[in-house]
Amino acid sequence: MARANKKQVVKILQPLDIAILTGLYEYRALSTEQIMRRYELSRWYTYKKLRILRNSRLISTHPISGYLVNQNRQGSYHRISETGISCLREQGVPVERRADQLRINVRHLPFLLSTNDVMIDLEAYGWHMEDSRSVKAKFELNRGANVQGMLKSPRGTDYLFYMFLHGVGMKNLMKVSKELMDVSNPNYILFAKSAASYKTIVEHLSTNTSVIVQCQSLKVFPYTFAKYYLRHFEDEQKVMRFLEDFEVYDLSFKTDFKDTRKKIYDGLERIVRHEGEEKYLVNLLDTDLVKIYNVRHYRKEMYELDGRKVLLVTTSMTRPMHEQLLGEIHHVDYLEIDSRELIDYLKSIQPVRSI
Repeated sequence: MARANKKQVVKILQPLDIAILTGLYEYRALSTEQIMRRYELSRWYTYKKLRILRNSRLISTHPISGYLVNQNRQGSYHRISETGISCLREQGVPVERRADQLRINVRHLPFLLSTNDVMIDLEAYGWHMEDSRSVKAKFELNRGANVQGMLKSPRGTDYLFYMFLHGVGMKNLMKVSKELMDVSNPNYILFAKSAASYKTIVEHLSTNTSVIVQCQSLKVFPYTFAKYYLRHFEDEQKVMRFLEDFEVYDLSFKTDFKDTRKKIYDGLERIVRHEGEEKYLVNLLDTDLVKIYNVRHYRKEMYELDGRKVLLVTTSMTRPMHEQLLGEIHHVDYLEIDSRELIDYLKSIQPVRSI
């Protein structure tokens, strides 16, 4: 008589088991695809490993909904169980929360998975994330605040960040605007998962001077582009090295360069040589609304007194929006970089560390 098949279970926790359980504890939820990418596993082995962890009651698995547009089957996401947390504790991993405290509201799940997707791409490049619960406690925000967390760049800059899905309601955008006013943090990143949401956010916030003037940076990114841009270009010195291929040369840090300006204009600190002229460089690859505000305030009479145009770095994808925001300013030149070529360049950059 044939022996009935027994379910495979974890007999001894392996380092990969501990790593996956720790990731599920820290991120609260990860999709199958995210686990496969984060731990560099084959699809077959990912499914096998998750099945064994599930059979051992270390994790639970649930269907995803509301994450992908116009797609009924959206895969599964995974959470650590109370048994899994107990195993981590036995392994000496510092854990404070219970499994029920890590539970995710169904409406919040798409935002959390989108946030985790960004972080999985960035963590290999030296970025770190503080989750929304910690951020809300730190800034004394209520539990219903929209902030998704805080990103710390490899250079040590903290960015509070927000995630906008494929539709942006004006009521929600007004709520975020109020949060930006209430929190005394100078740097923000807003991720937009569709062209429509990107356009809506930029148009609304670009006219909200009371928000902009209290920020050091207020960057609005198309979601996919952000994951490539932030790997490398959050450091403006790396942007400058990239722009040398377009015959843009930084003069601001040349030891033999003497700037005879009588006035310093907000946001116009970097001087470059481009097409035989000295110009102020403004990198708008990040659609920083603070930079746009500063360019708007470099008025015609200031330009005529100073003599330097503004060279704006943009892409074929974002240039129409940037031109719309800056209107009829004639002392602005655009350096347009092909979006696809830029992403290919950023894709080619290797991580600074491995996970």
